[in-house]
Amino acid sequence: MFKIRTLQLSDFERLKSEIKEPSPNFLQVSPSQKFLYAIQSIVPYNLRVLPSIHLAVDGKSFLGFIALCVISKPNNCWQIQEVYVPDEIRNKGIGEELLRYVISVYGGYGIEHFLAEINSDNFPALSLFHQCGFRRYAKVYFYEKEFETEMLNFTLLDRDFTFRSQNKNDLPEIEKLELAIIPPDLRPALGRSRDYFRDKKNVIVLVEQTRNLVIGWAQIQEIRTDDYFIELLINPGWSHLYEQFLSTIICDYLAPKSKKLKLTIKAVDYVTELAEILTKSGFIAVAVKELLVRTIWQKVKERKKRMAKLGAPSIAPT
Repeated sequence: MFKIRTLQLSDFERLKSEIKEPSPNFLQVSPSQKFLYAIQSIVPYNLRVLPSIHLAVDGKSFLGFIALCVISKPNNCWQIQEVYVPDEIRNKGIGEELLRYVISVYGGYGIEHFLAEINSDNFPALSLFHQCGFRRYAKVYFYEKEFETEMLNFTLLDRDFTFRSQNKNDLPEIEKLELAIIPPDLRPALGRSRDYFRDKKNVIVLVEQTRNLVIGWAQIQEIRTDDYFIELLINPGWSHLYEQFLSTIICDYLAPKSKKLKLTIKAVDYVTELAEILTKSGFIAVAVKELLVRTIWQKVKERKKRMAKLGAPSIAPT
């Protein structure tokens, strides 16, 4: 009979040697960050900024782990980042127990929505999440294209619009912008808070200069040299600007750095305008993920904020 516990400092080196697949992000951090990961269990859940890691162990044997993090505190929404079980011991219920454990523990704290992005062709993982009550809310597509920057011929934004770096005063507008994009029935689960956007790096906003109004948002991540990942948001009233927005990012921000670019663009299926523009521009969908959600329904009168006392371990409700 195995037990589930939180990550400890002594686990890092051991897990590095036992996990044969690409190493999880939490195993690639600095010594000081390792300490912060290890004390997550004594930090009240509503104050956590790093992912929470829970391990399945049987004595000294490592059986798997689950990682999850907050993506919207106002919506009480957390995302399951990864569920890992070694190949040789899969299909024995370990992954299901890990998943049900965190749903029980964090649901007991008052978390109402759990999200997960699973590859559409990963049928065992999809089956696992469906067994634990997750349902598909949307599909997430990843489009790719390579460019010779000398050959670019794009339609750019006119002088009525400008780019600048995101600042803290933009956060309320960005939060509203994203909610306007999401279908109303999906907003309680999928809407990300201003805290989520505040922590993002390499972010620019698109501003309509006449009214000084933020109408677009983009994060540009360099995966490796000349290889970039971009996520775009534009207010639905300005969705006709997706093509010019992306073109201006490529020409003004990326093309001057390299003669050849590879771009990956994330597009959710309910943002149909972006998908259409990417397809028309020669981008190819190279991956599809299912956006799954599990909602914990709680009676309003009984809903209480349960905050663990600092230094006290989190215990699953019984």
